[in-house]
Amino acid sequence: MHTPFLIIIYKVFTHLMSLFAWIIFIIRTIKKKEEWIRRKERFGIVDIDKKSNNYIWFHAASVGELLSIQPLVKKLLNENYDILITTTTVSSAKLFKKILPNGVQHQYIPYDVPKYAKRFLNSLNIQLAIFVESEIWPNFILECKNKNIPLLLINARFSDKSFQYWGYAKKSLIYLLDSFKFIIPQNKKTYNFYKKLGYENIQFFGNMKHDADILGVNNNKLENLKRSISDKIIILAVSTHDGEEEIIFSLFNRLKLEITDLILIIAPRHPERAQSISNKALKNGFLNQNIKFLSKNEEVSGKTEFIIYDKIGELGELYTIADSVILGGAFKNYGGHNPFEPAKFSIPVFTGPNFYNFEDDYKNLLKAGGAINYTEENFIKLFKDKKSLIDMGKKAERCVNEFGGASEDIFNIIKDIK
Repeated sequence: MHTPFLIIIYKVFTHLMSLFAWIIFIIRTIKKKEEWIRRKERFGIVDIDKKSNNYIWFHAASVGELLSIQPLVKKLLNENYDILITTTTVSSAKLFKKILPNGVQHQYIPYDVPKYAKRFLNSLNIQLAIFVESEIWPNFILECKNKNIPLLLINARFSDKSFQYWGYAKKSLIYLLDSFKFIIPQNKKTYNFYKKLGYENIQFFGNMKHDADILGVNNNKLENLKRSISDKIIILAVSTHDGEEEIIFSLFNRLKLEITDLILIIAPRHPERAQSISNKALKNGFLNQNIKFLSKNEEVSGKTEFIIYDKIGELGELYTIADSVILGGAFKNYGGHNPFEPAKFSIPVFTGPNFYNFEDDYKNLLKAGGAINYTEENFIKLFKDKKSLIDMGKKAERCVNEFGGASEDIFNIIKDIK
């Protein structure tokens, strides 16, 4: 098959990008989206203490993808496979240290530039490369193919935007997909899309995120949290994005007129936005002295109205003490976030309308009565009805327990390939 024109253009563009890669890296570092101390990794230089002759390499871009492969990685470790995981975001690198055993190696994925991809792959003996969800990086995929490294795309997902984008580049997509030994989608919509493209080596087992371990809870942190806000009634919002906090502030200000001992806790999707969120809060009636940052270990007093959870890996404690959660990412056009994560704690999920990245999961939860479409009126009505919230939480947990098993099926495929 001839190389499609768009792939040629992409390779040329990314080659030219290498001329400006350091500038891009420095700008991203200033924005706290890169770690300067680990800069070599983004340029294909491998920095691992003990290199293996038998790596299974996973690329999981961010926090959600990393959590989804956790059960599969543990199964492979139990079979004595050597695991390397690359991620893209700083937040995922921090989470990696908390949730995965010491034996798993971590690197930042190099920029998808031909020479960086070659440098990275030439430095390692990779037996199998596994890309997670929507991570389709042409230069890495083609270089793996050139080196005869088997490729899997697991928990594959296409959003409505992706369907539209790749609709204009079907030849290029088919050319790249031909490099994969198997593709394992997370939902029927993605499965049908690949089938329409004519791709045959495809199997559907469900969403790996259903198998993810329930988030860990640190008992000391939990007790400290309970003590600090023991007399408060909590509004919890998690994984919010830019433009969504204002919706939560409006709700808080309305409820505060009726409930004086109210406290708002927001855990943004990107903790580096904490100061920006604080600035928005000041414009929405909060007083500076009543806003606390988790990262600063500031003492919570009786006057505290707003805590910004600007650390990674602290959600387990919040879900344990909350009666419900407003889950961000779906109030603006971000596609939503995994609703099964809080549902495992037996709490109901309030969501916006734009949950297309997790459409099947939200529809199942909504149908089961474990989630509800957010309006201020809906939230306030249920917020005052603890019995109904408890009932919804039980329904959410039961719904989650009906699904699972994809990780085991994918594990068996990997064993067959190896």
